[in-house]
Formats: sequence, structure tokens, C-alpha cells
Amino acid sequence: MLNRERFLKEYNLQRTFDRSGLEWKRLEEIYLDYNKNAYTLLQDLSSRLVAELMQKRKDIRKDKGVGKLQSGNDIHVIYGRAKEPEHVIEKIIRKVGEEDSQKYRNIDVDNYKNILKDLIGIRIIVVKKEGWEEAHDLICALFDEFYDDTPKAYVCYGDRKIFDEKRIDVNYTIKGYRSQHYIIQYGMYYAEIQVRTLAEEVYGEFDHRVRYPYFKNNKFLIRYTNMISRGIAELDDMISTCMQLDEELLEKLDHNFKGDKYTDWAKEPVQLHHQVLEEQSERVAGGNIEEILKYKLL
Repeated sequence: MLNRERFLKEYNLQRTFDRSGLEWKRLEEIYLDYNKNAYTLLQDLSSRLVAELMQKRKDIRKDKGVGKLQSGNDIHVIYGRAKEPEHVIEKIIRKVGEEDSQKYRNIDVDNYKNILKDLIGIRIIVVKKEGWEEAHDLICALFDEFYDDTPKAYVCYGDRKIFDEKRIDVNYTIKGYRSQHYIIQYGMYYAEIQVRTLAEEVYGEFDHRVRYPYFKNNKFLIRYTNMISRGIAELDDMISTCMQLDEELLEKLDHNFKGDKYTDWAKEPVQLHHQVLEEQSERVAGGNIEEILKYKLL
């Protein structure tokens, strides 16, 4: 059973639930059915889907003869999961109580598997922004069609235009969120595949844990998540630029930056270690460095 008082308090949902007008009994029926009949199955399906994507990528790379440092090697990792049972109920309440989603308003134990399109969530992480093409081609190699208006790329105003709008719908947002979404049918269920860069994944995790969904209107967090979002975009641009340089140009740039000096990390720890030893020896009555080392006082 799902404890109503504990759940609404833990997820800060009391007001949202009250506004939703949803019956707790209906939500509890969904929770019990999902937890008992679907969750384990979806975990297995997510693992199978990840395995299929990884195998298809190997096949594509083998056919193209792609090497480790060649283009077409932008996918860093692929992983997946089934949505946690409590997060299913949380999403339903927020969709109705905050977004007034009509699609979710009549949700029940008989139709929730068709309404919720992200019960299986797959993440494809790419190294640089241009890696979206490799991920896109990989997904399209396994699936001929997508649900509704996906695939969709969420971008921010001011971002570089790298997406081919004939292949993916581009949606501009001011929320700082960047990701590509694909919704596919896998077996009897739907799965949402998201493609992000490593940097965008960091932002997504930060925003989801710190601001969304509990402090979406907090002005302090809005300011700082926006700043982090802009920094993430600049980081991705720098990564893309460096990875697009050929060997000849890199050698020329290396010549231009010969004057740069960096800390010699091979020597610095030794110097720091002796400094610590000296400080320790002063604190130990009658002690010296040799005695400290001998008796392992450090």
C-alpha cells in the first residue's frame, strides 16, 4: 500500500494533489498494479533495449570500419531503467495538478500504460553536440516510426544551429533544458529515448535534484540554473571545437601557446609532502622527520 500522508509530504505534493481533484484510491490502484505486474517486466525490457542498441551500434561501426578516433564514435554510454513506482504516481499528480493535462485527468489502472510514454527510459550520452547524428541514425536503424511529434530536439535561444530540421523537430525553450527525445513502442509498452551530451547530463541531473520539481519557481535557483545552463552550452561548444581540429592545425596552435606554463604535478606532491613532514615534526616533541616516518605518525 502507498501511504498517502507520507507520500504527499515527502514529494511536497499536498497542494498539487488538492488542486488535481484526483481520487487517491485510483492512484493507489495504479501504484499496486504497476508495482506488482509491470515494474520488474519493464526493468527487463529496458535492459534488453539497451543491449539491442549497443549491438546495433557495434554492427554499424563494423560495417563502416569506424576506428576509435574517427567520426562516428561520439556515443559515450547507453543505459536505461524502468520508472520507479512512486515516481509514476508523482508524475500523474503533477501532470494534472500543475499542468492541467487533460490526457492525464482520466487516467486509471486500465489505461495508464498507454498514457505514460516514459515507463521505460533510455539515455544515450554523446561526447559532443554533433554526436546527435550518430545517436539519431542508431535509433532510426532499430525503429522505423516514432510516437506523435517525436523525434524532437529541445534547444535554447542562442544555441548553435546544428540540427537538421528535416530529420528532427526543433523546439526552442527558455528553461535551459537541452535534450533530444524519441518515443518508440517496445513490445506492449512505450519507451522514451533521450540523447544528451555529457555536459547536458550534468545539468539535467543538477536541475532535477536541486530545482525541479520541488523549487521550480524559486528565484534564486532560477537565476543560478540559468547561469549553469549557459555555461554548459559554452562548454559543449569548446569541446566540439577542440574535437573538430585536425592534427596539422593542432600543431600550429601548440606553437602559438608555447609560452603557457603549468604546474609540474610530478614534483609538486613531493614538495608538499616534505612541507607536511616539517610541520608534523615541529608538533612532536623531540621528533624529527625520520622518527615520524619510522613510527608512521603521518
